[in-house]
Amino acid sequence: MKKVLIASTALVAATMLSAGTASASEKIKLNLGGFSKWFVVGAWQDDNYQAGDNSATATGQKDYNNVDVKADNEIFFGGSTTLDNGLKVGVDVQLEAGGNHQGSDSADLIDESYIWIEGGFGKFIIGSENNGTYLLHVNAPDAAGNWNEGGMLTGNFGGNNSSVIVNPGVSGLGGGNTTAIATDGDAEKITYVAPSFYGLTVGASYVPNSKEDDRGPTQIANGAGTGVTTGEIYGAAALYANTFGGVGVKASAGWVTYSVEDANGATAGNGAGAAAFLPGKTGVNEYAFGGQLSYAGFTVGGSYRKVAADAAVDALDGNGWDAGIQYASGPYAVSFAYFKSKVEGAATPGDDEIEIYQASGKYALGPGVDVLATVGHAKFEDEAGAGVANNGKNEGWAVMTGLSLAF
Repeated sequence: MKKVLIASTALVAATMLSAGTASASEKIKLNLGGFSKWFVVGAWQDDNYQAGDNSATATGQKDYNNVDVKADNEIFFGGSTTLDNGLKVGVDVQLEAGGNHQGSDSADLIDESYIWIEGGFGKFIIGSENNGTYLLHVNAPDAAGNWNEGGMLTGNFGGNNSSVIVNPGVSGLGGGNTTAIATDGDAEKITYVAPSFYGLTVGASYVPNSKEDDRGPTQIANGAGTGVTTGEIYGAAALYANTFGGVGVKASAGWVTYSVEDANGATAGNGAGAAAFLPGKTGVNEYAFGGQLSYAGFTVGGSYRKVAADAAVDALDGNGWDAGIQYASGPYAVSFAYFKSKVEGAATPGDDEIEIYQASGKYALGPGVDVLATVGHAKFEDEAGAGVANNGKNEGWAVMTGLSLAF
């Protein structure tokens, strides 16, 4: 696939040269866009979890606030132009704009940054952006856009101040609680998306280095804290979207493959986790499938993701799925969605489990101004069970309401 993408990139360059001098009538002018979402949240953690903070060293009570203010804000800088030869080129930079529910101490102020080239051959995206399997993925609907790894309740960000219901160290799928393949995040990459053909769109991505915003290797930790590294990632995806007699149909499929190896070698740092990882590279494949049907305001959808690793790194093995239903009419939309994942997590037999379900609603006050609401429950359970303080469990309810501004 690497050779295919390099050859395709060369084809784009050749097209530009063969078309003669390509000059736009004027330079690209950046336009502003983005969104601002603010939620007032009520959350209630499990009493047993709060008593010990689920830590082997914690001995005192940790009383979490039941009320908090959460937010997600981004400002987009983007623009494009059409060259004299018909090619379109553009740029997109997305700035984290404060109040980020992923943690205000994040050093990565630029969420995504990339350029794109589009013509009759399709579209190339070069830079920091989600991979092609993610961009073409279909999953369960949520009326408030409060789902997957970016959701207030589903966001698997860890830490006492950055989660609505705190995850006590339970392993989840790479990239968060999502069925989209988000293992590489926004790492710099090359993505190609072909022109749609009778509703079918295909794409592919090549990630030279899966460490986002860095030239170093990615560290994927198992439950015992042992790291493994992964470098190049290859992926391909397809999306079919069409309408038949008023019934909308969407179906997606994606696959990525990469190799991992023990970051600590066969000795130093392995500790109790040595049985889970062996020296040398081992292959990992990820698969994702999704679908939606829509009719007369109703949308029903779901998706599935599987991470399959060779036996040497089976601590990465896992799967997750979601399902949901949504009804939208005029300015109103309501939905219910469910997510569950099981991941090996560590050498201890059994699976770490995460289970989340929520109901959401939206009411449009005007163009780009929506009132949002979500009520949901999250449950985290560590496979180690009694071997972890408070049995490695936490669960709770969350109620949130807020305002979303798109500009």
